[in-house]
Amino acid sequence: MLKSSAQIILGPPGTGKTSTLLGLLEEELDRGTCPEDIGFFTFTKQAVQEGKSRAMSRFGITNNQLPFFRTLHSLCFFQLGLSKDSVMGARDLNDLNQKLNLRLTGSISSDDGHVSGISKDDRLMFIENLARMRQVSLETQWHESDDVVGWFALERFANGLRLFKNDRLLIDYTDMLQLFLDRGRAPRLDVMFVDEAQDLSPLQWAVVRKLCESADRIYIAGDDDQAIYRWAGADVDYLIRNSKDAMVLKQSYRIPKSIHTLAERCIGQVASRVQKTWNPRKEAGHVSWEKSYESIDMESGDWLVLARTNYLLNGIEEHCRSEGWFYKTKNRNSVSEKKVKAVRDWETLRKGGEILLVDLIKVLNYMRVSVPTSLERNDFDSNISFEEVQSYIPDLKQEYWYDLFDGISVSERSYIRAMLRRGEKITKEPRIKLSTIHAAKGGEAENVILLTDISNRIYKSYQANPDDESRVFYVGLTRAKQNLFLIEPQTQKYFQI
Repeated sequence: MLKSSAQIILGPPGTGKTSTLLGLLEEELDRGTCPEDIGFFTFTKQAVQEGKSRAMSRFGITNNQLPFFRTLHSLCFFQLGLSKDSVMGARDLNDLNQKLNLRLTGSISSDDGHVSGISKDDRLMFIENLARMRQVSLETQWHESDDVVGWFALERFANGLRLFKNDRLLIDYTDMLQLFLDRGRAPRLDVMFVDEAQDLSPLQWAVVRKLCESADRIYIAGDDDQAIYRWAGADVDYLIRNSKDAMVLKQSYRIPKSIHTLAERCIGQVASRVQKTWNPRKEAGHVSWEKSYESIDMESGDWLVLARTNYLLNGIEEHCRSEGWFYKTKNRNSVSEKKVKAVRDWETLRKGGEILLVDLIKVLNYMRVSVPTSLERNDFDSNISFEEVQSYIPDLKQEYWYDLFDGISVSERSYIRAMLRRGEKITKEPRIKLSTIHAAKGGEAENVILLTDISNRIYKSYQANPDDESRVFYVGLTRAKQNLFLIEPQTQKYFQI
């Protein structure tokens, strides 16, 4: 169990769990706690940087004064005095492939909890690593994974990986955590903060417990209801067992009443959880069931379209393109920034403006026009007008970009034109985002569309253990700040909200 002095903070959706930790951090600095004696640990570099920035801007301290604002892996790396050369990288993975005659890519994780899409060899690595993260035997993990990979192949891989790392004196990121437990020294801290505790694996919990032994004041924040990474080894049950005297943040600043009611009904299906009371915003909000996303008016506002797996988003992605809406999916915009800039630069030239020479060269590439040697010898940071361009390339006509940009497919040119006609702000962040529920965790939008269909594999898992899917869809429901649109299932396999 955790140290008795540890304060558990449970933050339902939109209640400001991370902000509460940062507020406590500020209180510590206000009372004179030395920055060097504060630990702030979480999973992502972005979250760590947020804590650093807040402390640095308010108290005028430097980055070097916050040595223990780190991810758990970074802390272990730092405390063990490791070098980058001692940690397995891409080159080592390629060598391992040759040695074991495998095709490992390193893709051992998924943003949707549906890892069956990765290669068979990558699944070997996934299962082997998962056993260590969960602190169970390889055979136990293999049986529990119910996987397509055979036991002898898995055992051969595990032995080969171990010998490979031993021969080269290498460790991987999971070894790093274990090595810290075995021989690392926990820093002496006045106070430590841990965020997103519901996503900690047994091995990571062990690291946290070791850190707690050398800390006076301990704050651990999470939400068992938003624990959606059990498939990756997260041990939410440990958080639940330690949450008897937890502080529950009561007020959500995101969720309106109607969505709160539905979310409570959804999470109420989970058998093992911490019972908690939290309040929605005063606004009623809006929840509706729709037969299809095609009937929803998405002409304006910000939108988050969520599905259980990426392939379920294919239909709505096609719909967005046919409607001429600018969107983002899988961390990429529907049109690359480079193409958008080339279009804008050409229009600037055509209308009598000037652009940088370096940008003109990129435009000419999309036009599939050879760049004259004389242009390449000029100063790339100098400006150039359309008249000057014609002096270098006499046969270049002052026409519309969509008639000249042969380097962009006809279909994509049509799509860009449709977006421009609709007035989409394609030079800014897309207002429509398509995402799996896992990838959207921590995000929010005024309007959320949630698809209720699930894949065959996930449906089988849902039937065997409904709790995990209830938590996943709870996270999806609670991304909406105002309007929630639930799409009626198109198949016989769906989540029942």
